[in-house]
Amino acid sequence: MRMMTTALKEKLAEILQLSLERVDEFLEICYVVNYDKNRMIEPKNSIFDRLGFILNGAVRIYYINEKGEDISYLLQVNNDVIGDYASYITGKKSVALIQSLLKTEVLYFDKKDVEALIQKDIFWLGLTKHMSDLAFLDAKQRLDELFFYTPEERYLNLLKKSPEILNKIPQKYISSYLGITPQSLSRIRKRIY
Repeated sequence: MRMMTTALKEKLAEILQLSLERVDEFLEICYVVNYDKNRMIEPKNSIFDRLGFILNGAVRIYYINEKGEDISYLLQVNNDVIGDYASYITGKKSVALIQSLLKTEVLYFDKKDVEALIQKDIFWLGLTKHMSDLAFLDAKQRLDELFFYTPEERYLNLLKKSPEILNKIPQKYISSYLGITPQSLSRIRKRIY
């Protein structure tokens, strides 16, 4: 595994709500994978037995509907979690696909290794609860945006989250994520800029 910087460890400590000592312990079960741009990370019908944190880059999590259209459900960037949490906890196959949009570096941890940590020290059960809380909050935020925010508000939220990466992602994936056409996204961008 690559050398983890103090800043990265501090970021993980913040996200996972762990002390730096516990982050070091957690990192012992983690491994880093690098992906080239436009690489399929997880194909459809995979069982997600691992989750990851994006250290650098961007991915999209998407579905192919019955009409054969691909719909970007999530755009995940630096410090976001990737994976299908429902598949991770149930062991069932996922209909989600994950693709890197840029050169991307992901810090992964396998479910079996987290379970082994829990067997050694019940403390780690709190980590799994925190991860499920984060998954719930991410899902709720996504639903709130889809139901209560306009496409322009959704775009502005995405822009606030990661302006440096957003400009590198193809417009078709951003518009799919926002639930609008690429032409509508162009109009929103013109109004904003």
